[in-house]
Amino acid sequence: MNTASGSQKLLPSLGLLALVASCFNCTVGGGIFRLPQSVYALAGRASLLVYVLCFAVMLCVAGVFIIVGRTVRTSGGPYAYVKPVLGEFTGYLSGVLLWFLATFAFASVSNAYAHFAGLLLPGETGFLGEAIILALSLTALALFNVRGAKSGGGVSTLIAVVKIMPLLLLFFSGLGSLSTEALALPESLPVDSIARAAMVLIFAFTGVESALIPSGEIENPEKNLPRALIASSVLVLILYLGVHSVSQSVLGEELGRPGIAPLAESAGRLLGPIGGKILALGAVLSTLGYLSAMTLSLPRSLLAFAEDGFLPKTLASLSSRTQAPVTAIWTQVGIVYLLAVSSQFEKLAVLANLSAILMYTLCSIAAVILLRKSGKKSAILIPVLAMAMMGFLLTSVTLTEWISVGGLLLLSSVLYRIRHKH
Repeated sequence: MNTASGSQKLLPSLGLLALVASCFNCTVGGGIFRLPQSVYALAGRASLLVYVLCFAVMLCVAGVFIIVGRTVRTSGGPYAYVKPVLGEFTGYLSGVLLWFLATFAFASVSNAYAHFAGLLLPGETGFLGEAIILALSLTALALFNVRGAKSGGGVSTLIAVVKIMPLLLLFFSGLGSLSTEALALPESLPVDSIARAAMVLIFAFTGVESALIPSGEIENPEKNLPRALIASSVLVLILYLGVHSVSQSVLGEELGRPGIAPLAESAGRLLGPIGGKILALGAVLSTLGYLSAMTLSLPRSLLAFAEDGFLPKTLASLSSRTQAPVTAIWTQVGIVYLLAVSSQFEKLAVLANLSAILMYTLCSIAAVILLRKSGKKSAILIPVLAMAMMGFLLTSVTLTEWISVGGLLLLSSVLYRIRHKH
């Protein structure tokens, strides 16, 4: 994985507002259109606590990023944070986990996108119809990006502008429908169910690690990094709590019904059929915007791994006309499509979350070491608390999920050894 170094000095050009917007935009994706149903199905009326728990976890993770981001001033995000402290191999694994996180998230949102797009079409699309919709959409996005980064980036920016509007529409139109009875906490809290629900929901709170990849270009990181991370986290929590509260108040127990599009259904009851269509369209555009951004950025990770000798050199080849990594783009899109059509949204989201939590744990360990070396032992509580809270979430991970991610890490370790041997 290549990062900025010595001869290629990056200029600090990322100000506070730009950093807040980047963190917020990377966090709020398509998952929130689907996750209220998943959370309520697991935690019931304790769902709002799950949102607060995920916020607390990510606030601790933000604290970890603040600690290491103040010390490590190069771009690269978690990879750049871990490598100088824990060594090249551990840094490599953090880069691999970042790719796992992004790939599983890409596939999960692809699955949700196909479902939302199918709801806009007349009649029942079913599995085959959704698979065809997804194949055509991913192919179109790949073709845009094969034409070059400028073309792919333009599509991503256009769609990103409108993704927040339907959520705000639902939030403000539903304020008058909030019900204290529907939102009241249950008498007993199902701890195991809350842990599993948080393990699914944390998917909607991740993404800030992508916004921090250009960390070497942040203006005045001592002040701007903590302000941006805290401000964006609070904004995300307010939006998510508002949207879920409206849906839970409007739908009640129906919110946990399998197959429901929770936000579109809530908008339909509040604003009539046109409201439901607007939210359904918003879900399609939001998820499509995420897919567009990932189709642009994620193949570059395969390119970097290939350039560093961890993957076949053909993945590092560039188009002679557009300089786009054509082979990497089609390979990444193919992997995502196969994952999306062969699994479910929640299962893919948990695999993405497991990869994220393992990566965050490596960053937390790096933060502890940095604090001990600098003598600032009083701040060690932050990364320790982050690891404890993430450990609680990991108690809900199934053996199959551990084997899936663990097997991929083992394969990645073998590739690392082969590369160094030769």
